[in-house]
Amino acid sequence: MTEGTPLSEKNPHVVRKGAEETGGEFVQFESTMYPAQDADGTGTHLPHERWGLDNDFEHVHPEQEEWWEVRTGKLRVAFDGDERTLTEGDDITLPAGVPHRHWNPTNEPIRVVWERRPAFRTEEWAESVFALAQAGKTDDDGVPDVLQSVVILDKYSTENPYFASVSIGVQKAAASLLSPLGRLAGYRATHSRSDLNDYL
Repeated sequence: MTEGTPLSEKNPHVVRKGAEETGGEFVQFESTMYPAQDADGTGTHLPHERWGLDNDFEHVHPEQEEWWEVRTGKLRVAFDGDERTLTEGDDITLPAGVPHRHWNPTNEPIRVVWERRPAFRTEEWAESVFALAQAGKTDDDGVPDVLQSVVILDKYSTENPYFASVSIGVQKAAASLLSPLGRLAGYRATHSRSDLNDYL
C-alpha cells in the first residue's frame, strides 16, 4: 500500500499485525470506513460493501480493550458520557467493558487503524464479518440476519461486540439457544474472502 494512494484504491480492510506476530497481545487492522448512513455522502460508492465497522450502534467489548488512530479524515467517538472528534494523527483507547460508539461523521470515506487487546480470535472474526458483507449476505448496514448473527456470536463470544442496551448474559443465552437452529439452516460462523465464489 503506497502513501498518497486514493482511499478507493486501497485494500478496504487489512491486517497490519496479526495475533501470531504479537504473541496474542493484540491484533491491528487498517480499514476504510464509509460515511455514516445519515450523512450527505450516503451515496458514496466504494469497491467494497458496508460491514460491521461502519455501524455506529452503541456496543461493548467485555474482555478487550480497543484502540483507534485516524490516518485520514475524521472519526467521531462517544463513550463514558463523552463525545469527541478525532482528526488525522489523533488516537484514543477505549477500555474493556465500556459501552461506546464510533462512526465516520463526514461525507467522505476515512482511513483508520484499530487494535483489539488481547488479540484472541479477532482476526478470524473480522475476516468472517467482512467477507459476509462482501458476499451480499448482510443488510444495507452490513449486518447479517438473526440466525447468521447468533451463529457468529456463539463461536466468537469473546471477540464479537455486544449491544450495550441488552444484558450480555441474555445475548449469550440467546446465541446458545438459537445457534443450533442457525447451523441446521446452513449458516456457519467462519468465512473468508477466499470463499466468496461459494456464494455466487
